[in-house]
Amino acid sequence: MGLLIYACQRTVGAMPKPLGLIRAELAHDGRTDYRFVGLQLLLPAVILTSGTSLGPEATLVSCTLLFGQWLTEKLAYLTAGSATNTRAWWRAALAPHRGLAPTARLRWAPRTVAFLAVGLTAFYWTCRWGGEPSVRVMLGASRWGHRELALLLPLIVLGWCLGHLEKAAMMALRQVLLGRVRQTGALIVVGGVAIYAATLWLPAINFSGMANFQLLATSWPARSVGFLALAAGLKLALLTICLNTGWLGGDIFPVLFATTAQGLALSHLMPGVDALFVVAVLAISAGATILGEPLVAGGVMAALFLPGNLALISVATTALMSLLERRSGPPVAWVRRRRLVE
Repeated sequence: MGLLIYACQRTVGAMPKPLGLIRAELAHDGRTDYRFVGLQLLLPAVILTSGTSLGPEATLVSCTLLFGQWLTEKLAYLTAGSATNTRAWWRAALAPHRGLAPTARLRWAPRTVAFLAVGLTAFYWTCRWGGEPSVRVMLGASRWGHRELALLLPLIVLGWCLGHLEKAAMMALRQVLLGRVRQTGALIVVGGVAIYAATLWLPAINFSGMANFQLLATSWPARSVGFLALAAGLKLALLTICLNTGWLGGDIFPVLFATTAQGLALSHLMPGVDALFVVAVLAISAGATILGEPLVAGGVMAALFLPGNLALISVATTALMSLLERRSGPPVAWVRRRRLVE
């Protein structure tokens, strides 16, 4: 797997191609490079099933955008009758970088809405027929009251401070990696060794946080404060190593997994306080700080992991974090992937 990633990095560049780079190319002249569209679809599957502590959201979106744009241009060329004979038609259909016709910018025309509906329906039935579990994992029930409400602002400030400390640690780890290991092949080996070590000693921090969130709803609430804090820290460290050594993927679910584990640890230190209230506020505030995206952190936690009676708390925490992050300035690029995009 590492050899495949190394070959792609050496010959193609950043693969899977980041979403920001694809959007920048399309915004520049309406075109992008489709020669490696097949690798764009294959490589994420290799990376995300190898044990990397990464989420699927970034590569899934970038792959969907690139393949959808390629398919649109390919269909525009073939349906326009540009191929003069059957042989030319098949050559245009099978060559990734040939037989493409530039298309206008996306507009919400009836055909576009129909394509979106077909895609969503296909996704739903594929997951259902394939026996995929629901992406919504309830962390438990909450019975928060006035006492918990008085702790809202202190918990947000605590999460904001914790998130900044962890982001600084992740940036320091990033600088050490990129400062001492300069060869692409060596970086990929470092990432592979880190993944293997996690597989041996703490396999629960492998794969995306979304895949392991069930642990936070079942067995992990009974684990000790030290275990939860250590697992969360190692999860963020492995995520940073993966993203900076060529094992590309998403960071949203891994970060929220780590901050939720930290919320569980803190709830053990606050007996008598509704545990899920503490988890929700700390996970959103610390996660929003690390990601630099309060709406994403709050929206994902509220939609997928928290009970309905915490929706108001999620909205309030997200709004206050948006104000805090706005004062903090633009988010800092703490992974190599973002530096490449910017």
